Amino acid sequence: MNKLEIQKKKRRIINLCLVGLCVLILAGFILADQLANRKTTVTVTAATAQTQLTELLESLPTAVAKCSKYVVEHTGIEVLSVEDGVAREFVVKVKYETLDVAAMYEANKEAIFSMAWEYAEGVKAAGKKVNATLIQIQVQNFILEKLQNEDWKKSGECEIYFYDVRAEKPVMYISDEALNNLLGGYVAVKEDIKATTEITVDGEIISIASDNTFRNGINQCFGLVNYDAERPDTSSPLQQKWNGIKADFHKNFIEQNRWLYILEGIGNTLALTGLSLLLGIFLGLLTAIVRVVFEKTGKLYYLDRIARVYVSLIRGTPLMVQLLIIYFVLLLPIGIEKFPAAVLCFGLNSGAYVSEIIRGGIMSVDAGQTEAGRSLGFGYGATMFHIVMPQAFKAVLPALCNEFISLLKETSVAFYIGVADLTRAGIKIRSITYSNFMPLVAVALVYLIMVLILTKLVGVLERRLRKSER
Repeated sequence: MNKLEIQKKKRRIINLCLVGLCVLILAGFILADQLANRKTTVTVTAATAQTQLTELLESLPTAVAKCSKYVVEHTGIEVLSVEDGVAREFVVKVKYETLDVAAMYEANKEAIFSMAWEYAEGVKAAGKKVNATLIQIQVQNFILEKLQNEDWKKSGECEIYFYDVRAEKPVMYISDEALNNLLGGYVAVKEDIKATTEITVDGEIISIASDNTFRNGINQCFGLVNYDAERPDTSSPLQQKWNGIKADFHKNFIEQNRWLYILEGIGNTLALTGLSLLLGIFLGLLTAIVRVVFEKTGKLYYLDRIARVYVSLIRGTPLMVQLLIIYFVLLLPIGIEKFPAAVLCFGLNSGAYVSEIIRGGIMSVDAGQTEAGRSLGFGYGATMFHIVMPQAFKAVLPALCNEFISLLKETSVAFYIGVADLTRAGIKIRSITYSNFMPLVAVALVYLIMVLILTKLVGVLERRLRKSER
């Protein structure tokens, strides 16, 4: 067995050991997760369930919702039984007696909405601004009077759930259906108010589809707090983490097709990068030629001074400051849009660096190549175009590709002037969902994927250039 085969065998053994170690670590995580998910010793009694239910009901009404307070005060709950449910839950069967809010609402819906509409129109006619609280104050006394003066009693049975979530005591969960029963159709009433888009006032049909303030004012008469309709998660710790990631992903990208913001941002980023690179190559080539001509012939003195100032100015100031100056100081006053301003800024910035790359490539070509061209009868321009530039371009092509990759990342500051690039897409999603992790990490991953793809293409190009050299 030769030395090469021994090295291969060692690598295989090391790889197998690493795989085995990863399997052991994964198995350890799974075992710890299952042990952590064992049912605890906490339990629920009829007395504790009765106490927690009473405390929850008393805490539900908002501070100014007189109707909610009245309904809760006239709601009685009696725990009938407590049974172990499947997995990590306790099923509490309760008997309730409450007010039939849904029946009262259906009987007086037209009057409630008409009263609110007439009040809102009167406020507007007086030149004042209508808000939801004013509508609530005006309407809730009417609703409260209807609840007090008529017999709306209702009774029945429903189930409340307590979940073992590895805490000191189980967490109580009341579904929308259970709360709707306990408070006489409260949830159904609130949903109907939100869904109402048309009302009839004095025989005239009026659209309120876009008047959220009007609907919110009526809805606040049935205001509730301290209520969460989301079922507690009793899965294992690892599963809870995974469920949280899935929920966060769905909220940030799937809901209302927010992933389209990312897709639009990718398109704008690539367009901005491509146009800026074309402008940068043009400016860089022009600047490099001016400087090379001056260094080799002494001609174009004034253009060389301008090129030096341009390169020094761009390379000596931060890109973001350049972007802000170009857009807000120079172009915004004359009506230039954000995207063209960003292209101009990144093109100017890239041109300064490209000029040094190309100039270095031209200067790296042996002086004998120029002399050989002149000896063949070519002029200076023809020698540069046919002999020097092809060799220089081949030498600097990988560096130009790397400049393209750098430019792709640098365009992320374009959101400062409002360009809808990839970074701004992530910030927009973040502002909607109030989630920091998922949108920003997604933007970083997309940039990383694009950079890795471009890096791979540059690597392929460099290998082909090396083959052509051989």
